[in-house]
Amino acid sequence: MARLPSSFRSRNRTSENFRRQYAALPVAVKEAIREACLLFDRDPAHPSLRHHELRDVKKGKHAPRSFSVSPTMQHRAIYVAVDGVNVWYWVGTHAEYKIYTASPG
Repeated sequence: MARLPSSFRSRNRTSENFRRQYAALPVAVKEAIREACLLFDRDPAHPSLRHHELRDVKKGKHAPRSFSVSPTMQHRAIYVAVDGVNVWYWVGTHAEYKIYTASPG
């Protein structure tokens, strides 16, 4: 898979957890995520990304002020902005995220 453009890489980082989850995804989903990254770099508000801030429901596992982007109808990637850099820390299906947020601890 080709590298993402430097404009994207300069404003975005991935956590070890994100990279591990990404590595386990099917090739077609990885490609959809790459295409979503390219679109996010050009236009973060593009409607097809379904980009939105996650609500703080006090029971979820996402970091405060996290945002979700959906590269496919079944998958989402989650990031939080830290000092002007988007730190992507979770990627997987919406169903997996519901399990992730419902798990204790």
